[in-house]
Amino acid sequence: MSNTHSISFRIVVLLWTCSLLSGACQRKSQVEDPGVWKKISLDFKRIDPDGLAGPSGGKVAVHYEFCLPMDEKYWKKVQKIDKTAQKNAGSAGRIGCRKDQWLIIGSTHQSNYLRVLYELASQPYIEKIQETFWE
Repeated sequence: MSNTHSISFRIVVLLWTCSLLSGACQRKSQVEDPGVWKKISLDFKRIDPDGLAGPSGGKVAVHYEFCLPMDEKYWKKVQKIDKTAQKNAGSAGRIGCRKDQWLIIGSTHQSNYLRVLYELASQPYIEKIQETFWE
């Protein structure tokens, strides 16, 4: 094999190897599990794309609640997923958190609220998410 052909062959092999490696390193999109949505009890039909509900001129955010095990690592994960999340230690909420859980309240009035809810419900330590009714 001539020197020119040898260099060309090496370049082709190098490019082929790089293309294989770059394909392996690309993040594959996760398939959404439809069962996750069963953990969420909200009437999505009444919530608009901005996460608001109610008549025009009187729209309000919809709040939701869930119980979170009293563990800072879980709380930090929830805060990364949901920027509206508020921890309410010592309250059971309507959802009925146990003494070893924190009541967490969030809001649909945020960008990509559906994705936020899905990501929250995907966490194995979050059993259910339901609407908060202020009284």
